[in-house]
Amino acid sequence: MVPQLSTPWQDTISGERIGWRQRAANLGGECAFAVDYQVCRRCRLGWVEQPYTTPEYQRCGLAAAGLAALRAEHPGFAWHTLGGHLADSRAFWAAVGAGVEGGYQQRYVCVHVSPGG
Repeated sequence: MVPQLSTPWQDTISGERIGWRQRAANLGGECAFAVDYQVCRRCRLGWVEQPYTTPEYQRCGLAAAGLAALRAEHPGFAWHTLGGHLADSRAFWAAVGAGVEGGYQQRYVCVHVSPGG
């Protein structure tokens, strides 16, 4: 069961990456969107990995809203991903990265944070 929260975003420890967080949106009692993220306040850098939106909510702007919420909470940060973008996700990353410092381009984490492995 998904907990009921007073905010649209649930922020928890990532279940896949040590030292990372997971941002999720719960709709209708189920997780509709989730993305792992890590930030370095010292370097003013952020990384996101493996955004996932359930099929019924894909192409509705939920992922873009989730990423925008993270950027709003960390103003002035440049945003990246760890890995290269798969061919079928390049259009997504180009759309959500437009006008975003860092553009969600690939960049390894700085020395201050865990790569999450």
